[in-house]
Amino acid sequence: MAGINFNQLTPPKLIEDLSFESILAERKAYFLSLYSDETERAEMAKTIARESEPVTKLLEESAYRELIFRQQRNEDVKALMVMYSSGSDLDNLVIDRNIQRLVVSPADNTVVPPLAAVMETDDDLRYRYILAMDGLSVAGPESSYKFFAHSADGRVGDVSVVSPEATPYLLDIYILQNDSETGAASQELVSIVQAALSDETVRPCCDRPTVHSVNIVNYSVQAVLYVAQTAKNSTLLQQAMDNLNQYVKEQRRIGRSIRLSALYSVLHISGVEHVEIIQPAQDVILDQSQAGHCTNIDIQLRAYE
Repeated sequence: MAGINFNQLTPPKLIEDLSFESILAERKAYFLSLYSDETERAEMAKTIARESEPVTKLLEESAYRELIFRQQRNEDVKALMVMYSSGSDLDNLVIDRNIQRLVVSPADNTVVPPLAAVMETDDDLRYRYILAMDGLSVAGPESSYKFFAHSADGRVGDVSVVSPEATPYLLDIYILQNDSETGAASQELVSIVQAALSDETVRPCCDRPTVHSVNIVNYSVQAVLYVAQTAKNSTLLQQAMDNLNQYVKEQRRIGRSIRLSALYSVLHISGVEHVEIIQPAQDVILDQSQAGHCTNIDIQLRAYE
C-alpha cells in the first residue's frame, strides 16, 4: 500500500474537463434542433451568432450556470477522493483509518499578534493515510515503522528505516524534523519517536529499533545563467529562483541526493542560453541516514556574446 504514488494516477472519468465554449456550442446546437423548418433554423442560426441578441445572452447565461454546476460536481467528487481532497474534507476522509491531522506547533496566544497553530500539511496527512494499513501489520515491515514514527509527532517530516544485514533485528530509524532550520531532529523529538516505536503493541518482540536524528549534509547552489542582453532585466531570474527553491524544498527528505542534472534542468528555462553551475561541483550523494540542507543560493544573470 505504501508504494502507491498518487502523482502517477490518471484523473478518474468522474472528473470532467469542462469548457464554457463547448457547453455553449452544445446548447446552441440543441436550441437550433428545436426548429423543424430549415428556413427558420437558418435564420435563428444567424440570430444566435450575434452577441448582442437577447436569445444569445440567455444561451450564454444558461451555459455559464451549467458550467458552474458541473464544476461544483467535480469539486464534490474530489472532496470524496483522498488524492484530491484537502482541508476539512480530507480530515473527515482519513478518520476511517483512525488517524487525524497532527499539530506541528501549537497556537501561542501569549504573543502579539497571536500565532495560529501550524498543522500537518495535506500531503503529509495523505502520506500517513497510505501508510495506515501497513501499521496494522504485526511483522514489522518498513512502512509500518514509518507510519508509527510519522504519527508519533507532527514535527516528524520524514523517516527512513535501516536494517543491517548482520543484525537484521537491530533497526536504525532516522527522522527529519520539519520545523527545524536544517532538518536535524531535537533530542526531545527523538525521545518521543523512540517511545512510540518501543511500544510492544507496535514492534515485533525481537526487533530493537533505535531512533536517531538524520545526519545533515550542507550544500550550496551557485550558478550563472547566460541570457540575451535584451533578457537581462526580464523575469527570468525570478522564474529560475522559483524553480530552484521548489527543487530544494522537494529534496529536503532523507536519502534524496542533489543531482547536477536536476539543477541544470530547473535552471535552464526558456530564454536561458546555457547554465554554468559553480556549486555544487558534483552530485551530492546521500544515503538513508542523511538529508541535504541548502545553506545558500546565489544565481546570477549574465549576457552572452
